[in-house]
This record gives sequence, structure tokens and C-alpha cells, in this order.
Amino acid sequence: MKTSPLVRPIVVFATLSLGSVASADVVTDWNIAALNAIRANRTSPPVASRALAILHVSIYDAVNGISRTHEPYAVESAVPASASIEAAASAAAHRVLMTLFPTDAASFDDVHSATLAKISDGPQKDRGMAWGEAVADQILALRANDRSDVIGQPPPFSGAGFWEPTPPLFARYLLPQWGFVRPF
Repeated sequence: MKTSPLVRPIVVFATLSLGSVASADVVTDWNIAALNAIRANRTSPPVASRALAILHVSIYDAVNGISRTHEPYAVESAVPASASIEAAASAAAHRVLMTLFPTDAASFDDVHSATLAKISDGPQKDRGMAWGEAVADQILALRANDRSDVIGQPPPFSGAGFWEPTPPLFARYLLPQWGFVRPF
């Protein structure tokens, strides 16, 4: 049976693309775990966006440190290219989320264990895990003093043009310091 000239490139492309699917699944799994933690903890949108940014920057630099295909965000590569990308991504995500949402540790341990169970044991897996954790530690250290944890007070003024609690809940001033958080 004769095949069309277009079929062969499509088959080759599909076959080569399979390697990247696993990495996407790891990132998607960790994104779902993060969103679940954000929902469970009723995390405010600014804090949630910061957590997701730290998570994905850590995953990006961990993966890019092995593949070396793009400019790093903050962490220069210091790992052999043979290290497991999936192990690095999972280890980085695990470390970040364990730090930012410690009450959800059991859930994060489950995702990490499930991801690592799909990767063959060996030096590539070990190097990937060590690299991912190192990257996460560096990104967390970079963001440690970004002023997101400073407790601010609402302005002491009242009247037209100034913030005042409103009925029915008279909710407290939400994240008044957030305008001073160091951007990414």
C-alpha cells in the first residue's frame, strides 16, 4: 500500500512529540494540586497568583536547566543534561508547594510519589530530583523578601476618597501592602 507524502512527516512528528507529553502531564498534575490547595485554603487572588508564579518559575528553571533550550529565569544550569526532566519538575513543584501550603503536605506527597513511580530508578532520576529541589530552594529564597508577608495597616484617614469598611460584612482591609510587593 502506498502512503501519501504527508503521512510520513506527520507520523515522525507525532512520534517525536510523545516525549514532551509526559512533561506536560507532570506540570498539569502539579498545577491541579496547586489550584486544589488554593481552593481548600481559600487563598486570596493576589497570594494565589504569587504562589502559582513561584511554582511555575521553579518548574521552568528546573526543566530548562536540563534541556537548556531557553534563557533561565533566575537559576543557571548546574546539572547534567541526562537528568530526568520529569523528576526535576516534580521535585521543584513538590518543594515549592510544601513550603507555601504546608497543611496540604499529604496531597503533595501523593502527587510526587505517583510521578516518581513512573520514572525508572537510577542516577538520572536522582539527579533530576536533587536539581529540582535545588532550583525550588533558590527561587523560594529569591522571593523570601519580596514584602508579601508584611502586615500593612489601612490608611488612618476616613471620608470621601479613602478606604472604609462597608456593610454588610465590614470586612477587614485586604492585603494593603500588596502594592509594595516586589514584582517578578
